[in-house]
Amino acid sequence: MRPLSRRDALKWMGLVAGAVGLTGCSNVYGQLAGTAPPPPASLVGSRREFRLLDRLTYGPRHTDLAHLAETGIRGWIEEQLAPETLDDSACEIRLRPLDSLHLDATTLFDVYGNQLFDEEDTQSVPGELRQATLIRQVYSRRQLYELMVEFWTDHFNVSVEKGDCFYLKTVDDREVIRPHALGRFRDLLWASAHSPAMLVYLDNQANERSHPNENYARELMELHTLGVDGGYSQADVMEMARCLTGWSVKERFWRGEFTFRADIHDNEPKRVLGMAIPPAGQREAEQVIEVLARHESTAFFIAGKLARRFLGDDPPAELVKAAAQAFRRTDGDISAVLRVLLLDGVAELDPLPPKYKRPVNFVASALRQTHADTDAGPAVQEYLGRMGQLPFAWPTPDGFPDRDADWQGNLLPRWQFALALARNELPGVRVDMNGLLAGAGRGLPRKSWARRASMSGRVDAPASSAFISTRTPGS
Repeated sequence: MRPLSRRDALKWMGLVAGAVGLTGCSNVYGQLAGTAPPPPASLVGSRREFRLLDRLTYGPRHTDLAHLAETGIRGWIEEQLAPETLDDSACEIRLRPLDSLHLDATTLFDVYGNQLFDEEDTQSVPGELRQATLIRQVYSRRQLYELMVEFWTDHFNVSVEKGDCFYLKTVDDREVIRPHALGRFRDLLWASAHSPAMLVYLDNQANERSHPNENYARELMELHTLGVDGGYSQADVMEMARCLTGWSVKERFWRGEFTFRADIHDNEPKRVLGMAIPPAGQREAEQVIEVLARHESTAFFIAGKLARRFLGDDPPAELVKAAAQAFRRTDGDISAVLRVLLLDGVAELDPLPPKYKRPVNFVASALRQTHADTDAGPAVQEYLGRMGQLPFAWPTPDGFPDRDADWQGNLLPRWQFALALARNELPGVRVDMNGLLAGAGRGLPRKSWARRASMSGRVDAPASSAFISTRTPGS
């Protein structure tokens, strides 16, 4: 392959969306699964269709745009809301070498527990979990589902850098977040409350009657359900902490499993959110969790966060209200809430409110739209760390931020990633550069999108979605 000049690199970065209509080198995983797409002659779909899919995927490929042309946006959304109907075998094949994904907590600790923790080591448990996460974001056909997995991972944040969470989070991802990402919020909250990863991360395994620990009780109300203005008091937090005494994690036999320790539980009566809680052991906290899952404040808090994720920092108030009503009407059916926000919001609003791409979305969309073949290994993970969004590494319980202002600085690593990708200098990543450059030049206006963007300071073309800027009308 000829060396890539600076001019070619800049052209390629500016015209990357033109490559959505092309396929680079055919990869063995796609061939094995029988899903390697043929290279089309031109980009499929209008600018609006591109923007819609750019919001609802980790970057639309030509196959996504072609399928959208067949189903229409509403049909496409409904199909994505039923991810089990989409064949994802090509993606699953890529995950097979990652052994730790399927192990139970005891085995994970026995196999990996004595290894020194290295966040850049892809052979570690967090390293393989990060690889799997990015592989799914780049290659899965279940794009909306993966977006929701990321959303709930932030909502129920657990940092792998705290204690035994380095291996417990793998189980949490597999058994808490992924099974419930499009199900009922009550089931997701229930699973998270019983998750050893969450209990260890928020110190509830040390919550006993003589010294109640309020960490999990507070975040359960403030971040997971009601919201900071949801109507609870400090007294409610303290009483909930008492309800949660004894909720712990096994340390010897069946290590890493949830356990209730009656010997350290506070057996006195309690009152939470105006409810009298008589002594009932483990059931005390579970009664409150049931109420929190169905609370009116929870409905508005969750609807508002979802609206912000898909519709920008200031989503229409009427859509948030309608989504909250759907939450309550369907007993917290996440898919029902999304139908309101996506079918009545994303699919109808024109123009779609802008949304600044977070680093994970930026990197995944660059890899998808250039048809890169990647193992999502340390080279890519290092750049995500430099951009500020190494998965599962956010230290505080609020999860990675989702407002534009939080991501508008630190842009240099994004440009460096784009240049390294353009030059094929990322170990474990391969892009057919010459094919993309040749294809991107077909039928484009004389002035490239890159020149327009640099001259006007605006970004208003699909071509900018991955590189020139991360703030586009559609993403």
